Amino acid sequence: MKAFLAGLLTFLTVFLALVLALACGGGGSAAVANGRQQADDDNTDDDASPADDDDNDDDDSWTQMDSGTTTADLYAVWGSSVGNIFAVGQDENSSTGVILYYDGTSWSAMTSPATQALYGVWGTAASDVFVVGTASATVGILHYNGTSWSTMTGGTATAALHGIWGSSPSDVFAVGQDQKSNDAVILEYDGSSWSAMTTGTTGYVYLSGAWGSSSTDVYAVGEVGDPYAGSVAVAVLHYDGASWTPITISTPAEFIGGVWGTSASDVYAAGSRSVASEVLHYDGTSWSTMSAAQVKNVGLVAVWVNSATDVFAAGSEIANGGTSVAGVIMHYDGTAWTETVINATAALYGVWGSSASDVYCVGQSGVIVHYGPQ
Repeated sequence: MKAFLAGLLTFLTVFLALVLALACGGGGSAAVANGRQQADDDNTDDDASPADDDDNDDDDSWTQMDSGTTTADLYAVWGSSVGNIFAVGQDENSSTGVILYYDGTSWSAMTSPATQALYGVWGTAASDVFVVGTASATVGILHYNGTSWSTMTGGTATAALHGIWGSSPSDVFAVGQDQKSNDAVILEYDGSSWSAMTTGTTGYVYLSGAWGSSSTDVYAVGEVGDPYAGSVAVAVLHYDGASWTPITISTPAEFIGGVWGTSASDVYAAGSRSVASEVLHYDGTSWSTMSAAQVKNVGLVAVWVNSATDVFAAGSEIANGGTSVAGVIMHYDGTAWTETVINATAALYGVWGSSASDVYCVGQSGVIVHYGPQ
């Protein structure tokens, strides 16, 4: 079972029996819920779509793209522009790392030195892209200079890195977990080399995502406690430019997969608890649970924020009475959350967009869905 999915898979395991019991007892399929939208599979007008803009986006909808692969689980997506996007993951058959590239017209596989799973991608420009993943002989960090990928070294060779973000080319943070000690791992890149940072945590801490508003305001999120032991809670760490500090948050959430925001006073973290999705929000003073984002049988693992009135979270739900998993995208318009069930029997693991009408979600078995004008 991949470490990246430990929190989500624990969540699915916990409520699978419950969903099956409800289905057998006449509760019906978990794929049906009030207020839910179904992803468009044609080019018809949909004024109710997430991020709809009456000025010019009346035909925006979610459609599935041809990724060129059905054997790669894609865990993250990021781009520098509409025609320069990267998706990373792992081949299901060979377990080697996969990097796909979108040039604005089609997706294609890139040649890279990755030998194991890749979980996170971020960059500052088309010629400055970082990818992180599971370590092999060296720490699993790759860099793209616009022409080719190369391996970077630093930190510890036993780290599995899952999230990456930076404020500049010389201020980049990679987060994850040590595969031997299970301690949290945070690495920092200063433009020349990577070095390990003191996390302020001990014991089983799995960090899955990172984001910041500046070099002195950075968050790392994930999970505290061994999910296989059944006792877990959310992990939220904050960096003030000098040190990392764990933050105690009162929330029923058990796992946070991703974090993103618009400013130091508008940050969103998406995850799950035993039987529902969970989104936390920071307003500059305190963290709180967004109750409207709680949807039964849904687990979220990633979030991308375009604005305070345009937030996307991606994940999956138990569907068809507990017999399958379907990709789910949730959207927040500043007032309410709306759930969209994607027409694919695959979980979604990553989300990123260049604008309100150009958003990408990636997931299991090479699934890539795009939101934009049709």
